[in-house]
Amino acid sequence: MDIEDLMNNPKFNIDLGTLLMSIHSTNLMNSYHLKAILKRQIQILELQKGKTGQELEESVQIEIDSLNEKFTEWLKEDIINDVDNFSRD
Repeated sequence: MDIEDLMNNPKFNIDLGTLLMSIHSTNLMNSYHLKAILKRQIQILELQKGKTGQELEESVQIEIDSLNEKFTEWLKEDIINDVDNFSRD
């Protein structure tokens, strides 16, 4: 049995809304965990450089902002590639 057989089976019943919300909530939780881990790693690296207090917070925020810009560009590229790959043309 392949995916086409499964999808064309009249007994196959799935709530796509529930599935999508489950996937979305899992992705959000993973995102929260990864953000916290990344921030902590950057803080540790900046502490090793001898930064403390406000200087530390500023350095961490600058690094996170820089990474967010980079990730946004990657996301744009990946979405364009996905749309191209999944189009039915």
